[in-house]
Parts: sequence; structure tokens; C-alpha cells
Amino acid sequence: MKKIFGYFTVSAGAVLGLYLGFSGSTVYGGDVKQIYAETCELCHGANGKGTEAGKAFGVPDFTDRSYQRSRTDEDMRQSMINGTKNPNYIKVSELGVDLADLDPLVRLVREFGK
Repeated sequence: MKKIFGYFTVSAGAVLGLYLGFSGSTVYGGDVKQIYAETCELCHGANGKGTEAGKAFGVPDFTDRSYQRSRTDEDMRQSMINGTKNPNYIKVSELGVDLADLDPLVRLVREFGK
């Protein structure tokens, strides 16, 4: 019985260690274009104008200069962190995006307005 308990303890400890080791890491490793492509593009589109599904959900057109002027960089970061009024929006932190990647992601969104 002690042998079985010992194996279980070692196995459970290994699984917990792997979980803790990987849960703090991000999926994207700082590649902002990959982050956008895999977490934003489905609704916001590759060109920032919004996909048909995204438009149905009410996403903004990132190429619209008036939209760009209406939002500060901090507004965009807070939307990404805390979500928006849109119930379909998923916070980027829930998608595996490291909060350290938000500034480059905001800069990428700003590029659509140029």
C-alpha cells in the first residue's frame, strides 16, 4: 500500500509542478502578429475592419480614424484586460496573452488607423 501511495504522490507532484510551471507562461511568446492573428482576427479581421461575425457582434473598425482618436492607448489596454460591454468579448488574459504584450498589441491596432 505504501508503494502505491508513493507512486501516486510522485505522479501528483509531477503533474502539479508541470501545471505551475506552464500556467505562468504564455502561449505566444511575445509575437504580437501571432497574438493578433490567433486571438483578435476572428472578429476584428486581418485588416482591422471587422469580419462579418465581428460586425454582427459590434466590433469597432480599427481603420476608422474617428474610432482611433476616440480611444487612448490606456483605454485600449483596459478593454483588453477588463473586457468591454460586449458580452461576446473575451479578455486577452483568458486567451493566454501575457499582459506584457499589450503595449505592442495596442501599437499594432494603431497601425490600422494609418
